[in-house]
Amino acid sequence: MRRKQLARMAIYTIGIVMVVLFTFETIAFAQSDLLSVHIKATAIKDESIDQVVGHLLEYGIPLGIELGNENLIPRRKITLDVPESTLEEFLNAVVAKDQRYSWKLEDGVIHLWPAKQRDNLVVTLLETKISRFMFMGDVRRSHIRQQILELPEITSQLANAGVEPLTFHGFGSASKLENGIFFDESNVRLRELLDRIVLKTEIKQWVIFRWGKNSEYITLKWS
Repeated sequence: MRRKQLARMAIYTIGIVMVVLFTFETIAFAQSDLLSVHIKATAIKDESIDQVVGHLLEYGIPLGIELGNENLIPRRKITLDVPESTLEEFLNAVVAKDQRYSWKLEDGVIHLWPAKQRDNLVVTLLETKISRFMFMGDVRRSHIRQQILELPEITSQLANAGVEPLTFHGFGSASKLENGIFFDESNVRLRELLDRIVLKTEIKQWVIFRWGKNSEYITLKWS
């Protein structure tokens, strides 16, 4: 009896290890695939780095962008002329034009952030643990964004810093998500929450930045 129990435990343990290894290999393969995505020849003139990277939306590539505080890292206009390339080559060409930024592929999302002088409040917010956030399909994109900025974990920090959320209702912000979507995440950092939204819905880009004469505003945008 004892031998049978030990045998079952050994088989169970081996099974778990194989699943974990398979999962890691699948993630690594998927990430390698993403960096190899073919990007057509691109010519861009006088656009900010978030606008330049935003051209990747036509390929359905998930993006998470943390812009620098306008008072520390004012936006710089970029002119770019890139021949046919891979996604990795394209991103390297972009940050070569504005070396104040870095990029990295993390868990299926391309992250872009300031290499130096990151805004402390934005960094803290992105690392803030969110107890739970959920929504169902047929909800407006702007409503999801508003709900996030009204989470108690977020509002308390904004109030302490004297910062007010300010949103822009641009093209597509009033559009609704598909009816069949059900989103429910618990105990995740804000950055992870935003990443999972761009991975699990038709929203494919989040952008967060702090601005204003005295850095008194913070904005979260979708695309």
